[in-house]
Amino acid sequence: MAAVAAVEAGARVAIVCKEPIGYGNTRMAVGLTACAGLPGDSREAFLDDVTVSGEGLCTRELVETLVDDSRAALTKLEEFGHMFNRDHHGVLSREALSRAGGHSLARTLSSSGAGVGLAQSLRAAVEKYHLSFFEDTLTLSLIQTEGVIRGISALSLADGEEFLLGAKAVVLATGGGGWLFYPQTSNNRGTVGDGYALAFRAGAKLMDMEQVQLIPFAITHPEAYRGLICGEPVVAGPLGIIYDSEGRTVLGPGINNLTRSAVVRAMAGAIREGRAGEHGGLTLDLRPNLEKGPGYRDKLRATGIFDAVLVAYGRKAYNWEEPWSIMPTVHYFMGGIKADKDGRTTVPGLYAAGEVMGGVHGGNRLGSVALTEVLVFGLRAGRAAASHAKDTKQLLMLQTGPVVSPLFGKQGRHRPLTLCRKLQKSMWTLAGLVREEAQLQRALEVIEEISREARDVSIPAETVYNTELRDWVELDFMLETARLVVTSALLRKESRGAHLRSDFPDRGGHGWERNIILFRGENGLVENNLEEAGHE
Repeated sequence: MAAVAAVEAGARVAIVCKEPIGYGNTRMAVGLTACAGLPGDSREAFLDDVTVSGEGLCTRELVETLVDDSRAALTKLEEFGHMFNRDHHGVLSREALSRAGGHSLARTLSSSGAGVGLAQSLRAAVEKYHLSFFEDTLTLSLIQTEGVIRGISALSLADGEEFLLGAKAVVLATGGGGWLFYPQTSNNRGTVGDGYALAFRAGAKLMDMEQVQLIPFAITHPEAYRGLICGEPVVAGPLGIIYDSEGRTVLGPGINNLTRSAVVRAMAGAIREGRAGEHGGLTLDLRPNLEKGPGYRDKLRATGIFDAVLVAYGRKAYNWEEPWSIMPTVHYFMGGIKADKDGRTTVPGLYAAGEVMGGVHGGNRLGSVALTEVLVFGLRAGRAAASHAKDTKQLLMLQTGPVVSPLFGKQGRHRPLTLCRKLQKSMWTLAGLVREEAQLQRALEVIEEISREARDVSIPAETVYNTELRDWVELDFMLETARLVVTSALLRKESRGAHLRSDFPDRGGHGWERNIILFRGENGLVENNLEEAGHE
């Protein structure tokens, strides 16, 4: 969306992507997209739902932009060939809408072809424009002159060549960092927090990095399916019940009216108390909903949101004829790069859009709003970046030496992938579902330990699609992002939104309605301050 907007504004544009363009978490989504201005809804109701869900941490201007631009952004997507499902008259009536988790009203559209169809539409759209494509290409760093963005350094995985791309503006649209918690995540393998690390190292401010959303209903077993989404609160229906291992009720009827963070909080309490089942999760029983007939189930099933149940647990569970095992899984980073409504960061020439940007969702993201955010802020960031480029004089980039090429053929004691797994296990155990100070301090120690070990790695000499080298580059980004998440989690001494502290189990009051801002100090270390939430 950013690339299309920029090229339509007259800019010369390149897309750099470490995977084929159109891959990533969008492709894995079921395509549910919230939209304002639909029958039975109001602007104020949508705004209230997002801000209340965010528990005092949302940036008001960003929320207003999300709501006000949503209809135009979805219309733009349909111009690319993507279709949102209509009623039998071909109209976006209430009959065609659903109410996603945390929303008070039905304002969510479902996509024809789900996330795969949406991603294909976007890929087809950019092919129609005169763009430069760099696929299977890792961005290694942002190049600056006197603090102003001048381009990027990159690595082609296809041949192992490093190169520089000059640019007057760069839009980061790299997604989140859920892979930090693998296997307890719903995210794509490439979602390692690259954008956060790139922005931080370039001097940008980041906000609320402790706010990592877990979606409550995910597969617990078999291991190959662990972490995959099998629903969100709305799937529980009006009569669904969550039980612990002893058959006691954790949450009763009405789960479908709760936000994701509220359901995760209740589940986390039971799991922490040792009331989880054989596979570490709780039990979701949707059978009571069938008393009203199969219509509700079938409507939800059509969205594909619990398709994983069929392959993991079987036909009876998929038909809601028997309960199934669930456990929260890391799903979305609400925190991220601090930016304004046009994606403009605190670094001249650097823009952000989508999950990598913070401020929209605060402490909790409502269901179906992520794709809306991608569309709205992608367009705005692209237009703003193009305008900045038009008004900026091109300067020669400083030539930089090779960053990773010297690693080819390096002989060391550790495989990058082994260190990645060590980090992921530690992040889930020490900074995942429920946090407390001693464990978070230990997480920082582990991060520093792995950072030292990462200097002594083995990398094959092969230059063509060297996956070990990709693992090393991503490990470097993961370590930086993990440090930001844990540092912010230590600073927020309360439980708010997705951030749960066992040593500070309650919300800290209005005094904590502040955004935790992280930035790189002159010594390269993480520094911080607090800013009143709700403002740019």
